[in-house]
Amino acid sequence: MNPEDLRQSVELRAVELIKGGLESGTISEPRAQELSQIVLDTIHPGMSLEELYRAIPKLDDTAPELSPVVLPVVRQYEETYGIKAVEDVRALIRTGQYDAAIERAQETIGHKRNVVWHGEGKADVKQ
Repeated sequence: MNPEDLRQSVELRAVELIKGGLESGTISEPRAQELSQIVLDTIHPGMSLEELYRAIPKLDDTAPELSPVVLPVVRQYEETYGIKAVEDVRALIRTGQYDAAIERAQETIGHKRNVVWHGEGKADVKQ
């Protein structure tokens, strides 16, 4: 998934959520407009993947109604990058590269790593 696909996916989910809220009466028209504006102000075309992964979690800071849009992206990020970072740190520790392990952990926690999306398959699991 490239940055533009991610942005469009989040916007589509937000539109569907807002539309559903309007239809069910759980979101008022003024609030729907506010939510739409929050999405448009927070994420916009041309953002990098790293910028999107930093911005998307902020959507529900002032608009908890957008949590169903935010949570899948946060989970995807954690599964893709968080788990990889833990594996990297473990490998560095096993080889005695403690300073590098600390640096890698701090980069991940501080989101200083450049995020590059790449496809990969699942490893075969031997039982």
